[in-house]
Amino acid sequence: MAVILFGMSHFTTGQFLRRSLRHHARSHVAVALGVVVAAMVIGGALIIGDSVRDSLKSLSLVRLGKVDHALISHRFFREASAITLSQQPEFAKRFAVAAPGLVFPASLERRAADSASQTRSAGVTIYGTDERLWSLLATEQIAPPTAGGVVLNSLLAEQLRARVGDEVIVWVEIPATIPRDSLLGGQEEQSSQEVRLKVESVLPASAGAGRLALQPSQQVPKVAFVNLQDLQKELRLEAVERSRNKPQASRPARVNALFVSARESRDGQGDSAVAAAKAITLALRDSVTLDDLHLRLVRNSSGRYTSLESERMILEDSLAKTGEQIAAQLKLPTSPVLAYLTNEISRVGDDTGKKFSMYSIVAGVPEPSNLAAPFGPIEPQSPPLGKNGVLLCDWLAQDLGISADDRQAQIRVKYHKVGSKGELPEEELTFEVRGILPIDGMLAGDRGLIPTVPGITDAKTFNDWKQPFPMDIRRIPKRDDYYWNKYGPTPKAFFDLDAAREWWSSRYGSTTSLRVGVTDGQSLEQSAKLFESDFLKALPMDSIGLAIQPVKFLGLRAASGTTDFSGLFIGFSFFMILSGLMLISLLVRLGIERRASEIGLLSAIGFSPSRIGRVLLLEQCSVVLFGAVIGIAASAGYAGLLIFGLGTLWVGAVGTTELRLSIQPGSLVIGFVGTLLAAGASAWLGLRGLQKLSPRELLAGQTELVDQDDSRAARRSRLLRISRWLLLLSIALSVPVIVTQSGAGEAFAGLSIATVVFFLVGISTLAAALCRFAAWLDGDRFASIIGSGQVALLRLSLRNAIRQRRRSLLSLALIASATFLLVAVAAGRRNPAVETPDRDSGNGGFLFVAESTTPLIHDLSTSAGRNKLDLRPQPETNAAALLERMKLASFRVRPGENASCLNLYQTRVPTILGVPKGLSGFKFVNPPRFKAGPWALLDQASSDGAIPVIGDMNTLMYSLHKGVGDTIKIPDDTNPKATLRVAGMLDSSVFQGVLLMSEENFLKLFPEQAGFRYFLIGDQRFEDGGQELSKDEARELSDLLETGLAPYGFDVEPIGDRLASFLAVQNTYLSTFQTLGGLGLLLGTFGLGTVMLRNVIERRAELALLRAVGFRPSAIRRLVLFENALLLACGLVVGTCSALLAMLPHLLSTGADVPWLSGAGLLVGIFGVGLLAATGATAEAVRTPIVASLRGE
Repeated sequence: MAVILFGMSHFTTGQFLRRSLRHHARSHVAVALGVVVAAMVIGGALIIGDSVRDSLKSLSLVRLGKVDHALISHRFFREASAITLSQQPEFAKRFAVAAPGLVFPASLERRAADSASQTRSAGVTIYGTDERLWSLLATEQIAPPTAGGVVLNSLLAEQLRARVGDEVIVWVEIPATIPRDSLLGGQEEQSSQEVRLKVESVLPASAGAGRLALQPSQQVPKVAFVNLQDLQKELRLEAVERSRNKPQASRPARVNALFVSARESRDGQGDSAVAAAKAITLALRDSVTLDDLHLRLVRNSSGRYTSLESERMILEDSLAKTGEQIAAQLKLPTSPVLAYLTNEISRVGDDTGKKFSMYSIVAGVPEPSNLAAPFGPIEPQSPPLGKNGVLLCDWLAQDLGISADDRQAQIRVKYHKVGSKGELPEEELTFEVRGILPIDGMLAGDRGLIPTVPGITDAKTFNDWKQPFPMDIRRIPKRDDYYWNKYGPTPKAFFDLDAAREWWSSRYGSTTSLRVGVTDGQSLEQSAKLFESDFLKALPMDSIGLAIQPVKFLGLRAASGTTDFSGLFIGFSFFMILSGLMLISLLVRLGIERRASEIGLLSAIGFSPSRIGRVLLLEQCSVVLFGAVIGIAASAGYAGLLIFGLGTLWVGAVGTTELRLSIQPGSLVIGFVGTLLAAGASAWLGLRGLQKLSPRELLAGQTELVDQDDSRAARRSRLLRISRWLLLLSIALSVPVIVTQSGAGEAFAGLSIATVVFFLVGISTLAAALCRFAAWLDGDRFASIIGSGQVALLRLSLRNAIRQRRRSLLSLALIASATFLLVAVAAGRRNPAVETPDRDSGNGGFLFVAESTTPLIHDLSTSAGRNKLDLRPQPETNAAALLERMKLASFRVRPGENASCLNLYQTRVPTILGVPKGLSGFKFVNPPRFKAGPWALLDQASSDGAIPVIGDMNTLMYSLHKGVGDTIKIPDDTNPKATLRVAGMLDSSVFQGVLLMSEENFLKLFPEQAGFRYFLIGDQRFEDGGQELSKDEARELSDLLETGLAPYGFDVEPIGDRLASFLAVQNTYLSTFQTLGGLGLLLGTFGLGTVMLRNVIERRAELALLRAVGFRPSAIRRLVLFENALLLACGLVVGTCSALLAMLPHLLSTGADVPWLSGAGLLVGIFGVGLLAATGATAEAVRTPIVASLRGE
């Protein structure tokens, strides 16, 4: 009747679909569940990506509050410039607030009441704030700090164990006008200030102000807020008015930060934010005065010129260049000067030892014989100085016994050269005297050549000097003191400017003053004002560190992240998706096979195979559509569970618990369409085989073409040969590595030879085992059933597995391959904390990594340097011995963004370290064959001027997306200051998150970065004889350094712990893959159960016959269960053994951290669930009606 109805014209395809869907609802529900799983996993992975991106955007908005643009400079400018900026009409139209502030790195310490115990926290950012900045932050009604108080964020309070009312000590660097590591920088002076404050309040974790940072990161920073005026006073940055009690020159209050809030979001975080930042920078330039730059224009008393000078003693090259350009545009003559303080000037050949002068100031000027008005001409005329000539003032010439007629006279100049670590080696040069100038003449009598240096140039006598370095005052002759009293810092000797720059310039600049003359028809005052006005308008704001940055816009842009979490979780869930699709195909095939006779009947009455296929495909697509809708709806819940996991179990992968679920319609559509395509293809694969069968075969219940291959023996022989060759290949690969012990060398991409070889051995062994199993399936060992009881039942199960060779092999291969990957991934975990120092590893043979808040100018590795740092343990103690044996590598630091895998935000410019000469060790990826070692890559010159850098492979490839040979422009691509070229890569090193540059190039590129702030610490005994520090000695050395260098915020961490923190992300990813992959493998076991069910349906008559001849239902169950257990166990064992063999070098290494217990538990659980999944097949086997099945047969 149904067939007749189907043939009627009024019985539509839609009606057939509805009735068929209803009639075969059970099988369709199973298919729909498989689609639900695939859609849920795909959609959930896409939602995870959206959630991470939106959470990072939200964190950027929360941490910045109303701050849209900001500036943090190494330069201290006037606080009043913020007011001047706010009063500009164009600024006020677009921007609401310009708040000044102070931002410093600091370290905090809390001591107990009995002073016996203390807690420290380094790496703190301290903000000097008032109501203006406080109003821009999300403070949750917490009052701003008052004088003598501090507000801590919750993380810092927790680390210090501080509560409201506790006293804390803040160590912060004292700003230095003159760079500390320059000759007059006062290296002996205190460089850090101790400030005692009371905790007024603790910001709750939910307060955005507690996350305030301009560099994007999802991790909570350590933050403290201090009253701005209070901090200015402590750091000598407060305003000072000249008075009777304070006769020194007045100075304005200074800050180093500016925070701006836009009136409209488009100017703060929208498309016009970059243009808005440039507009603020231009407005700020209009507000800047010379005082903001620590510059002054000094009018010469003679009225001939003005002198551009710096309170820093030396003019930065960018400022000096700008000054010369402006003077040239205004047609004003210029004459740059480089002054220097010498130790001693003496006459060569003086046998008496009395002809010398101490601590004389000398100057390099343009060739004196060519000087014109207003700087010349110089009388008397003298030959060109060249590199070896010198002009003396007559006072010095008289002291040295040199007359104008003495043509062969030479002088010896001794001076300090500032070393890279604050040392002051004395060097000397010899010059020929080319002339003697009168002390009251044009050049020798010019007191305007030397800029004012407080404590030196304003001192009345040498005894009044604020000594910049240890001076031997006793050797100063009385005539030198008399000269100073009469002429002050007027130079005594003059050299060619280019030669002087070669000897005495520093990375901070090569000019101490720029003399600017007047033009015809203008007074000195008019020329000076015109020069000053044009000079300020032409300031290179980027170069001088006063460019405003659109921090909110950059933070939101960086929220796209370095890691695509959508792709990452699709990869993690690969086996779940694959298993779901495989399950869809198997279930569709199973449902169709149950309807084989129905399809045969339709074919027999005249329906073409293509029409039947279209109707069945349409039916399955309807099921897929329904399942995809349910799955996409369920994907939000699945994503929610993953978000919960990322905030708890897998928090190491993201470093924050602040991730929030975010569902975007676009991702749901992509997931829905992707599921339809993938599941539809799987359904089509399940259908296509039946179209090749004839109606008679279908009516007979046949569901597969009979294998016509009569050469099973030949195929078995071929498979056995392949298996043997693969095993021989494994032996051939592994034995040479084991015998010659050559596995430590690098193969490629940082992987050792042993790692690559044994991974190939593992894969080869897996393939050999699968070939061997396939050959066994082609054998006839179990063709006859011998014996009785359970043994016979087991042999019958094996025979059934052989009967469905293709399905058995496919199932085993899937289980084995999935197990191989899961076990290999789980076995790849590392724990560097237990690794020993090794020069060719990520620790480079060092024990500790340390960072200081305040730069260390002096050499910590020498006793002289330690004495200057006030690190003086009692002699002949274990502490003193530890310091003497300490191996140290000190690095200069240019702070930047954290580019390690710990930062989810996209990185623009990472922190850059200046590498000291002589650094060796560490493991490189594809190291060059340099005699000097791979670190020599940093010294290779480039034809295009690009500066070579080295980075860790993880930082370069995954955070910066760069490889060897690629370039990085700093500070960014649109405004490049310099171009860096990646010259080499380190493998899993402690330098993750930073770039490494030679110290020479570092000082050229970042001259403002004084001292050292990053240190690697080891023990010389390890270098000499491989002996390591004991745990007690390591702890003593760490405590000694942290306590003795507490004013510098010195924080010591075991290098293994630092590496472990980096690897925590990788290990968490491995755990995530293990968990989700395990779920996928579990789902795959259900696919294996479906294969068993399919086998049972095909063998209904056979199973009915077994029951008819006396087999009990329990025996039938065991028969089916044994077959399932065989395939499952073989797959798990083959995959596990092959994976362990592949990971053998890692398993034998010191840092291996394999989760044996959880891994074994996962495999046992998968085996148990696989057996449970076979219960459907066993139930179907005993439910088969005996009489009906035999009658059909």
